[in-house]
Amino acid sequence: MKLTIETKRRIIRFTTVIGVIITIVGSIYISQSEYFQPDGGFSDFLRRLGFMGPIIFILVQISQIIYPIIPLGLTNVIGDLLFGHLWGFLFNTIGMIIGSSINFVIGARFGHAVIRAFISDDDYIKYMGIMNHGHRFKRLLRIGFLAPIFPDDIFCMIAGVSNMRFKQFIGMVIAYRPVSVFIYTYFTSNFIQVVFDYFS
Repeated sequence: MKLTIETKRRIIRFTTVIGVIITIVGSIYISQSEYFQPDGGFSDFLRRLGFMGPIIFILVQISQIIYPIIPLGLTNVIGDLLFGHLWGFLFNTIGMIIGSSINFVIGARFGHAVIRAFISDDDYIKYMGIMNHGHRFKRLLRIGFLAPIFPDDIFCMIAGVSNMRFKQFIGMVIAYRPVSVFIYTYFTSNFIQVVFDYFS
């Protein structure tokens, strides 16, 4: 049975709500549990995994870029809490660049149908209206990549159906998205830690 666009949107909204709940509960547990402290049992577990630990996290991050069950960049925060600011940023950035590239290819391969499943009709019409307007679309991408409140992962798919070349797209991703990832993740993870320390 072929699902309608509206049914696909309902599924995405439902899984997003579930993802937010799981992430909030998980973040609270990670921040308060001694097991996840820098010298705790989880650090030993990661060391035993060796290079597979970061690879598993990067794969999760890539999946989040493609299909954001956990929204608002919260997996970036989890990576920061688990691996620290430097390594967390590196692993987040690698996953983000690979995931953004895959989203571009998905947009180019499957076209407008997949994009419409993730956004409303009004947003779809608005973004399509400026998609091929050269500088306006590039400016929209820059804003989306720098501001975490924008649906930047969807913008990657939209770029795939535009007349933008992949080389130009990936250059913008590398230039702008890591800045947003670092600032958002650093301040959010520190804010969460301060709040939990205050109430603990």
